[in-house]
Order: sequence, then C-alpha cells, then structure tokens
Amino acid sequence: MQISGVLKGNERESQDIACQDKAKHSLRVLLIQPPRTAGVASLFHQVDETSEGIGYKPPLGILYVATVLKKHSNHQIKVIDAIAQGLQTEDIIQEVLSFKPDVVGISAWTDFWYPAYKVGEQIKQALPETHLAYGGPHLGIYPKETLEISFVDSVIVGDGEIPFLRLCNLIANDETDDEFPGLHFKQHGLRQGHDTYYIQKELDDIPIPDRTFLPIELYSSVLGKNDYITTMITSRGCPFKCTFCKLNFQKTLCHSAERVVEEFQRIAGLGIREVEIYDDTFTWSKERLKDICRGLIKADLNIEWAVRDRVSTADVELYALMYEAGCRRIHLGIESGVQHVIDRMRKQIKVEQAQKAVKLAKNAGLTVLTYFMFGNLDETLEDMHKTIDFAMELDADYATFSVTIPYAGTEMYEEALSTGLIADDYWKEYALSPVPNFKPPKLIENHASMNQMIDLSNEGIRRFYFRPRYILRQVKSLGGIGEFFRKGRMGLQLLSGLVRAPSVYTK
Repeated sequence: MQISGVLKGNERESQDIACQDKAKHSLRVLLIQPPRTAGVASLFHQVDETSEGIGYKPPLGILYVATVLKKHSNHQIKVIDAIAQGLQTEDIIQEVLSFKPDVVGISAWTDFWYPAYKVGEQIKQALPETHLAYGGPHLGIYPKETLEISFVDSVIVGDGEIPFLRLCNLIANDETDDEFPGLHFKQHGLRQGHDTYYIQKELDDIPIPDRTFLPIELYSSVLGKNDYITTMITSRGCPFKCTFCKLNFQKTLCHSAERVVEEFQRIAGLGIREVEIYDDTFTWSKERLKDICRGLIKADLNIEWAVRDRVSTADVELYALMYEAGCRRIHLGIESGVQHVIDRMRKQIKVEQAQKAVKLAKNAGLTVLTYFMFGNLDETLEDMHKTIDFAMELDADYATFSVTIPYAGTEMYEEALSTGLIADDYWKEYALSPVPNFKPPKLIENHASMNQMIDLSNEGIRRFYFRPRYILRQVKSLGGIGEFFRKGRMGLQLLSGLVRAPSVYTK
C-alpha cells in the first residue's frame, strides 16, 4: 500500500512507508490525550465541559496514529484518554512508570495546553530518557515555541500519522532526520516553508482507526439516543474562510464514499449504533454524499448518524436521502441572525438560507442544532439581541449561545491585534508560559464588554430552553430511560449555571 504525504508546494513522490524505514527493534509507544483540568477557562459556563453530563468523544487523532503504528510496525502501543478515563496528571504518571515507554506522543489543543504541558513536563522528570513529542492543532500555530520548551524532544506539525511512524522508527534505529516533512527534532530546529507541515493527500491510504484501543463504552452524548456513540472524520480541511476559524491552511481532502461506508460497517461490527461525523462541512460534495447514502442504505446497518453542515447547501432531496440512510441530526453553524455580522465573518451565507435550512431539515425528520456566537467584529448589543430573537424564531431542537473567543491563528485575532483592539499577543504568551485556568484578558469588546456578552449568552439559554412548550416537546421525544437521565443531567447543569451566573447586564 502506498501511503503518501503532500505538503504545501512539495512535489515529493509517495513513500511506501510499509516497506521502508523498518525499525530494528520494537519500542514501547504511549499516546496520550491529556486531561482538560485547568485548561483555558470556558466562557460557556452553563455546562461543565469536563462532565459526563454532555458525554465524551473518542480522541480520533491519536487513534489514527495508533492504528498506523499497529499496521506498519511491530511497536507496542498503549493509548490513554485521560478525559474519558477520568485520569489526572498524577494518574498518568503512574501509568507511564508502569508502561515505561520509549516514546510518548501527546495531543495538544490550545484550549488544553496547560494540562498537556504539565503532563509532558512531569513525564520527562519521571523518565528523562523517554523521547517526548507533541502533535495536534496547537502545533499548527505554535510549532517553534513548543519545540523550544526544554523538555520537548520533537514536534509534529500537520497530519501526524506518517511523521509519528517515521519518528518511532528513527528512534528505534538510533537516528534523527532533518528532512521528513512535518517532523522536527529539537537538535535540528524547526524547518520553515513547505517542509513545516505534513499534509496527507490520499486519505484512503490511512487505515480505519481502531476504536478498540480504548473501551468503546466510555463514549456517549447527551444528544444521543443510545448508551454509547463514536465519532468519524471523513474529510480534512474546509473550503471556506471564516474569520474565526483556524482551519484555513489547506484545501479540503476527503475519503471516498466506499471507504466511508466501510468504516460505518466496521463501527457496526463493534456493536455501536450511533455516529457523530465531525467534518466541518460533510455535504460539500453532493455526489460523494449521495454515494455514501446509497451505500449505507444498501448495507442496512441500523446505525443513526449526525452531521455538521452549512445552511447554504440545504436541499430537500438530499435531506430526504440522508434521513433514509440513517441521518437523524444536523448541526448548523449560523452564528448570527444579523446579515452584516455574518458578512463580516465571511460566512458566505444568508439569513434567509438559515431559515430555509432549519425548516427543510425539520420537515425531513432531522433533529436540528443551531450555533450562535456573540462578540464578533463590528457586532453591537442590538445585533446580539436580534440573534437571540432569530434563534427563537427558527425554533430548532437545540441552540447554543457562546461568547466568541478570538483564537491565535484566526483572521479575527490578527485583525484585532493589528488594529489595537487587542493590545497584546496573549495567546503567544500563554503558549510560551501556560498558566492554569487561563482566561483571555480581552475579547472583541468594542461594542460590548465580556460580562455583557456572558449575560447575553445566559439570556439566550434561558429564553430558549426554559419555555414550557420546549420542555414538553423534549419530554415527548425521549426514547428511553438512558436518554432521560442524560438529558436530565444536562438540564440540571444548564439551570445550575444560570443560577450561579451573575446578572451584570440590563437591557
């Protein structure tokens, strides 16, 4: 099998990883999804995101990496998901001391950079000879800063499966390599340019992630109908350029329809009956979508699935076909009910399209979840109130109202820095010296303060979820005792969050 890697501007030929770079001996390799404890303070405080009240999702990133290692090497592999397994840093260290890994790979997200940093620091203190590597979304923004941390031996930037396999084989052979795209050793430093990232061009060359590296029973969703669920990623990248998004660095690449159906079949074989597809825009290729749906209908797997989609692609025939194929929920990123705010985000959607999409999805029998954000560039308090009114008008099954955090790597953050709206590059400071429970000191606050926007998110939650008609509708839709308890916990969390939250804004 050819496993190929393509980088920006890079014309390297496909490399037969299965036949090259064989390790001289087997290593013990530990892959870690670190805990969320003491990560960036959430402004969506109505729900404790570390609680099983909303469920846990499998860490597909490190499962992909583990599966490639399993298929193309004889290394011994252990995977830890500290979030779902309820492990704190001291628990992870005990696992590390027991397993004695030669290589540790840690998945790093900016939101949870502090716990990822502390886990790595303490692993290195406990086992100084262990090679410590970081990968994940945080490395796409701060590769140099991470590589320069004293206890970090290497970083992987971009798609991590093949670079991490290469890393382990090099270490097994007592070698280093300053040439493999996306893989950067401390002694060589970070290479700039097209070699910085590794992009996996042919996604079908990557094996289906082995979900049995972790107990499948750990993973559930408050929105689910079944006791446990899994997630799936059928494409990487996004064709759109929203100002608040960090995923603009590559074009969209996708698995074939046949491969997607095969993965559904593999999931069904594990006894899992519910899948959340995490693509940023699952329906961007209508022909591929039709082929997937037809394949699932033919396979008759009795699996329900959920997708994320854009309102601009809503189509009555597609929604009907998706429902027939098992789709039961659709997540729509609308973000605002005011057109000039949407345009400022470069969402490339219209308010009227949002109205049409929600209506078509509900008519097709799909459960609809809508997302809204407060605190965007040039958004006024009046605009935010109109957004809540718009969410009420749409009357989807679920709605989230969050305060926009301008993250590093987004056009929104860069513009705020360049115009002085945000004075200091606080994300870079956090990347260099992470602190527990970091709270961004400044948002987009030229028209409303952080406290006003938090209070508005509370108002949106209160108005949307605590309507008698809405509560009655949810009770009638319950599918079983498990769903009753999951949604009951979620409702109590929402109510508790609203009671705790200070009311600092008066309309």
